[in-house]
Amino acid sequence: MTAGPWSTRDTFIAETAVTIDRLTAKIERLERREDALAQRVTELAEHAQQASRFQSLAESLRNSRDYKLDEMIRLVKDVRGRVDALEGPRPDYNNLTHKSFIAIDRKLAELSAAQAREADRAGRLQPGSLAIGFLAATVVASLVGLIF
Repeated sequence: MTAGPWSTRDTFIAETAVTIDRLTAKIERLERREDALAQRVTELAEHAQQASRFQSLAESLRNSRDYKLDEMIRLVKDVRGRVDALEGPRPDYNNLTHKSFIAIDRKLAELSAAQAREADRAGRLQPGSLAIGFLAATVVASLVGLIF
C-alpha cells in the first residue's frame, strides 16, 4: 500500500463499504424476517377465522340441541295432557279397580268373551224356539181343523 493522502480516503471507503455491506445484510435479514412474520400473521388470521367458524358451528349445534329438547318437552307435556284427559281426574282414578291399560284390556277381553257366549247361546236357542213355534202353529191348525 502506498502511504499518503490516498490511504486515508481508501481506509474510509473500505470502512464505509464494510458498513454498507453490513447494513445491506441486515436489511435483507429484516426483509426475510418481515416476510416470515407476514406469513405467520396470515396463518394466525386463517386460524382465527377457522376458530370463529368452529365457534359458530358449536353455537348452532347447541341452539339446535336446545330447540330439540324444548320440542321434546313440549311433546311430552302434550302426550301427558292427553293421557290425563283419557284417564280423567287423579282423585277419581285412585278409586278405580282397573288402574292400567293392561287391566282394562283384560276386562274388555273378558266382557267380549262373555258377550260372544251370550250371542252363541241366543243363536242356539233361536232354532229351538222356531221349532216350538212351528209345533204350536200345527197344533193350533189341527185344533182349528177339528173344531170346524
